[in-house]
Amino acid sequence: MTCIINRILPTIFKLLLAVAIVAVPPDDALAGAGDAASTYGLGPINAGSAQAFSAFESGPWAVYYNPAAMARSPEGDLSAVVQYGDQELRAKSLGGSDPLTRESDVLSDSSSELVLLGIKTRITGASESDTSRSMYLGINVGVDEYISNILPYQANTAEQGQFLRYESQPLYLAFGGAVRDLVRGVDAGLSARLTLAAKARLEAVSDLAGNTDSEQLSLEAKPTLSPALGINIRTNELFCGHSPWRRTSCMPFGLNGLEVALFWRDETNYEVSVDANVVIPGVIPEPGLDLALSTIDSYQPQVFGGSILLPLGKFELVASVEKQNWSELESKFAGDTVREQAGLRFNDVVVPRVGARFQLSDQLRFFGGLAWEDSPLKSSRSQDVNFLDSDKTVVGIGGDYRLKNAPIINAPLVLSLAYQYQQIEERDFELTSINSPSDPAPFETVRADGDIHLFSLSASMKF
Repeated sequence: MTCIINRILPTIFKLLLAVAIVAVPPDDALAGAGDAASTYGLGPINAGSAQAFSAFESGPWAVYYNPAAMARSPEGDLSAVVQYGDQELRAKSLGGSDPLTRESDVLSDSSSELVLLGIKTRITGASESDTSRSMYLGINVGVDEYISNILPYQANTAEQGQFLRYESQPLYLAFGGAVRDLVRGVDAGLSARLTLAAKARLEAVSDLAGNTDSEQLSLEAKPTLSPALGINIRTNELFCGHSPWRRTSCMPFGLNGLEVALFWRDETNYEVSVDANVVIPGVIPEPGLDLALSTIDSYQPQVFGGSILLPLGKFELVASVEKQNWSELESKFAGDTVREQAGLRFNDVVVPRVGARFQLSDQLRFFGGLAWEDSPLKSSRSQDVNFLDSDKTVVGIGGDYRLKNAPIINAPLVLSLAYQYQQIEERDFELTSINSPSDPAPFETVRADGDIHLFSLSASMKF
């Protein structure tokens, strides 16, 4: 009986793996389009300011962060972005009862390669000078590995450890709209991000060598929309009835240009389910053996946030804070076939960001930002899955150069470049595995940390 079982199980897992490969193409790249918006920032202004300006930037990427921000400028915007991230994620062994043999401390040094396309346009409004009740529409899309990989997907156990974030993610697609002066001095926006729930079903007759016939394979993907809401308030217009560029103001201390943004984003994730039914004549008769795999990837938590923007001459100062509800991921992983045994625990975290922007001339502008992000991962041990994550400091700098009439296109063109650095702090984790002779005790302790360098380049045509 043991011999037969040992021959059956590999056959079954071959079939299940085949379905999984068809349904969710694998990929080894890290930090792709799905989490670039929250992990790095979309485009130079968000990457270079550590996302401090994300609630006020009026371009296409406002669709994700704060759709109301599209109404801050009447200009249309067609943008293309290329981002490259050099990631070195490390796990240094501190010893244990049965430590793994490691070639180096580097757990992963794969790069992030991302292309983004976005457009924002005004769809109603009388004129450039009268933007009251104007409406705006924005759409953006992101694809991993410079558009060569649309749906990478990973859900693994890992004896050597794996980082909770920075894994490859699926296609990014978001769209939304905004209206200016919904109430005097108040802009509002609504957007949605598209995610997928993919299902695969295989029915097959097989021999013990894994050769199948009478296969029936079906694939299905259902889209899901995750909403986002935003409100921008121009305090001088709301409370005083005047535009912020007018001298008269009822705001104290010269705060007539003060703006406030409030935003909310619902949680998102990609789901994959694989069902297989296998019949092996003489071993597993009809109705066959049912196997099921259900897992999630590309999880982004529900976010509540607020930002303030204060113009001071040629300077703009911004401060932002957002609450990320990571604790809701516990129930998601409890029903995840790959990770359910890990007993993972998560904390909600609050992320503060600060930034500044300086207008050197009509054409040249510089910006920078700083953020502090606590790790949402509460667990320092997760059976077989062995997730690693730590607090990090994010700093960015960048600049814009505006051509009033670019050659060939005869329209304003803004070229932007930004650099971002992330320092992942040291944190110790205990690795466990059901295959270890020390199970359930950990077989090794590791110290995780990392350094990430990101470069973001964009060209934006204004119209």
